[in-house]
Amino acid sequence: MTPSLHFRPLRPAVAADGPTTLELLIQIATPALPPAQQKNRPGLNLALVIDRSGSMAGSKISYARKAARFLAGELTDRDRLAIITFDDEVQVLVPSQPVRDPLLFISAINTIDAGGCTALFDGWLAGATQVANQLDPQGLNRVLLLSDGQANAGLTEAGAIAAKVEGLTQRGISTSAFGLGSGFDEDLLGAVAAAGDGTLAQIESPKQLADLYASELQGLASTVGRKLSLGVRLKHGAQLMDVLNDLPQTGAGNFQLPNLRYGQELGVGLRLQLPAWFPNQEIASVRLAWDSPDADGRQELIEHLTLPVRLQADIDGLDLDPAVAEQLALLEANRERRLAIAELDRGDLQAALESLKAIDQRLAGLPQSEAVERERHLLSAKKTLLSKDQNLGRKRLRNESLRSSLNVWESGDDNT
Repeated sequence: MTPSLHFRPLRPAVAADGPTTLELLIQIATPALPPAQQKNRPGLNLALVIDRSGSMAGSKISYARKAARFLAGELTDRDRLAIITFDDEVQVLVPSQPVRDPLLFISAINTIDAGGCTALFDGWLAGATQVANQLDPQGLNRVLLLSDGQANAGLTEAGAIAAKVEGLTQRGISTSAFGLGSGFDEDLLGAVAAAGDGTLAQIESPKQLADLYASELQGLASTVGRKLSLGVRLKHGAQLMDVLNDLPQTGAGNFQLPNLRYGQELGVGLRLQLPAWFPNQEIASVRLAWDSPDADGRQELIEHLTLPVRLQADIDGLDLDPAVAEQLALLEANRERRLAIAELDRGDLQAALESLKAIDQRLAGLPQSEAVERERHLLSAKKTLLSKDQNLGRKRLRNESLRSSLNVWESGDDNT
């Protein structure tokens, strides 16, 4: 299966008589998963790493056990699972092994109780080691990290932890980070999920855990491209001014994208600056590269961008592509939430609310599609929430700010 890659400019031409600011949406899409392949997914090599620190006592640990039992029951003997818990110490409850008998895992899960501090990195490392020891190049290898708190034992600095996670990602071991409740460190878990090429989730009620695990398994089963990267090579003096998704860059200078799934579309917004242009002159070549679960070696797709050349006065009279205008505005709305977060961190709630109001006003100038209305609803909900609970409001803003650069799980309740 090869994804498609299409260019959609905001205006369908560039200028011959002066510079052009070219705003462009790159669309990457895959077809729906063929029915014949739905039962032939790659094997999963998973480690479930559960925070059992003291703050997990009560309903949190109870639902964490319940969701872990659900996960074990959904896997088959072609899958491997390890169960690890951590507080200030790490315990490998079940070393990685095929899920031939879910009861073996369920019995171990039932023994999990809340304990002491939060050695988050040590717990993640134990899970990653279990996955690495059984690495399946043709399968999907992932650590599922669940925590309700902040790292306060062992390695605790977010950048250092993310660097370790990224190192394992380069070896084919991804990490998803799930924050539970209102006490987890959203910046740390966001950094872990981004470095881990996995899913970021904020779970406000432990009752949501089973739905999250079901979504994660479905996403893993439908993954068609891992370690997805986008390389943009500009020609003839064209310059890349901005990538609206704020994507991390690989060591080769390409942009890292979330894993690609069947039936999914990813959009990357670019802003280019071009000098006066000549007809039939190539603007850029774009290379999409990925690892496929069912093919050896790096896969790639290369497309070349050229556009009609006209006088600037003629271009000014052309209609904007409304779908592109909407997508670029939504990408910028994700990014601009970070300004509100920075203002909250400075203790200026009023400035944060004004920043959210400014985003909403810009979106109000667009045709009110379902996507735009939903985005404005989310912004309105955040303004209300921040006046009541800044901690929770910040967490939700952080999640929303990352939607265009990694897979972010949303519960379907519109964060109301």
